[in-house]
Amino acid sequence: MKGKKRMRTWLVMISVIIVICVTLYQPLINYLSKQAANPTGIIGSIMTRIWSVSFRDMNEWSYSLMNLNDEDVILDIGFGSGSGIQHMKGMNRKNTIYGVDISEEAVKTASTLNKEYIDSGEVILTVGDVAYLDFEDEFFNLVIAGQTHIYWDELEKGLSECYRVLKERGTLFIACEIDKIEYHLPEYKNSEDFTNLLYEIGFSEINVKTHNNYIAFICNK
Repeated sequence: MKGKKRMRTWLVMISVIIVICVTLYQPLINYLSKQAANPTGIIGSIMTRIWSVSFRDMNEWSYSLMNLNDEDVILDIGFGSGSGIQHMKGMNRKNTIYGVDISEEAVKTASTLNKEYIDSGEVILTVGDVAYLDFEDEFFNLVIAGQTHIYWDELEKGLSECYRVLKERGTLFIACEIDKIEYHLPEYKNSEDFTNLLYEIGFSEINVKTHNNYIAFICNK
């Protein structure tokens, strides 16, 4: 009898734990997803620093696909920790790099990481929304969006803005983890559907590259 009572107690406890875990799981996932889109506070600061390490392989692969010229003016959208900008400047390039990120925390982290280049005027970082870029038409040779378009509130408008600020024969380079696209943008988990959207925006040539869990869209204006 005591054994059965003890078993019932354990079953009740396990059931309560399961209910608590299920109840907390989705809010936690939602919170972390919001932090990924727009890092804020202490958690946001930690996340931007984690990105420096977790996206290193994808960044190195991405830059191997780019044809960077020293005279290019570059825009990095959603630069996060700023490690990608640091990587480009570490290649001893003379490019001027602008960065726009919706997160103030990201701007703080990236500004610290790239202080030398900011002080010299080679890197200019601001808080902003890709759907409302504060740049004149045909200003950039290259626009980069690494692991960020999946979080844009207005995807089509953001892509249109990228197209607007690109010079003729300029390039939009989008890179992302494939499983993140499947999770955050299931309507575009098929790369052909996303490619068709980019053509609708106005891009004349689009090349798609994949490597392990990474995918890149190289979009020429």
